[in-house]
Amino acid sequence: MAWKPIVAGVDGSPESLRAAALAWRIAEAGGAKCYFVFAAPEPWPGGVEPLHYPPRIYDQLVADVRRLLDDGLGGEIPAAGREALVVRSGRPGVVLADVAKERGAELVVVGGRHHGALMRSLGGSTAHYLVRTLDTPVLVVGPGARPMRRVLVAADLSEAARPALAAARRYADVLGAQLRGLHVVEPAKYPLVVPLLFDEAEYERRCRKAFERLAPPPDHVVRQGIAVDVIAEEAARWEADLIVVGSHGKGWAHRMLIGSSTERLLNLLPASLLVVPVLRPARRRPVRARRARTGRARGPRGPKGKVIV
Repeated sequence: MAWKPIVAGVDGSPESLRAAALAWRIAEAGGAKCYFVFAAPEPWPGGVEPLHYPPRIYDQLVADVRRLLDDGLGGEIPAAGREALVVRSGRPGVVLADVAKERGAELVVVGGRHHGALMRSLGGSTAHYLVRTLDTPVLVVGPGARPMRRVLVAADLSEAARPALAAARRYADVLGAQLRGLHVVEPAKYPLVVPLLFDEAEYERRCRKAFERLAPPPDHVVRQGIAVDVIAEEAARWEADLIVVGSHGKGWAHRMLIGSSTERLLNLLPASLLVVPVLRPARRRPVRARRARTGRARGPRGPKGKVIV
């Protein structure tokens, strides 16, 4: 399958330069176009018009960004590759999301940093914003400078598992990396009033069997514990360079909430993290609800004009 464009955010930091280099490597291996995006501060903050730089200042800004890319990536990305540069004013997350949608990108790559509780309470980082709002996979490149040699895909038993496994195979193939699958059997949530009716061994056996039906990679493991903690421990033990997880296809409002497993992994960032969003298909309203909402009821009418459904 041909790769669609890849968008990489650059801001001059070492993290963003590593992200840009990895984005270029993936794009080159997949035969895709790679766009480097720089989000400049808004020249007139507060929404005061105009919101764009004057042409002369903008041209100088683009030249400065090109020089930044030349100095930081000249040895890794050829000059022709660095020409695909997009410079816009605005918040980095918003600018990257807009460019990704306009270009029909299939991947957004950004540099990642560790974030504590304070940053999380303030809304997180650009990576957090993109993961919460984009329907496109987001690759957050970790602090390590090693080549991507080992890919760990963490798959649960939800609708997000198969897309995550498929994406992990694809990226492991394009990166020439070893692939390992991981399933975490978390403690079962059951009422305290019936603890004697719960068979933990049977529960784990069924989880293992369900995971096997998902066709995980030949190299896979099943662990017990809290998912985020076990994923981080396995990544450290196996020395994974990239972790692949699937989001659970919740709506925009749910994805804006803090505290999910993906959010915690973004804060810990034990390795580079690829988040694969999985959107649930829109559910059709029942016939009665649709008719009541639209007021366009159909069908024979009974006494007093009531609709017979």
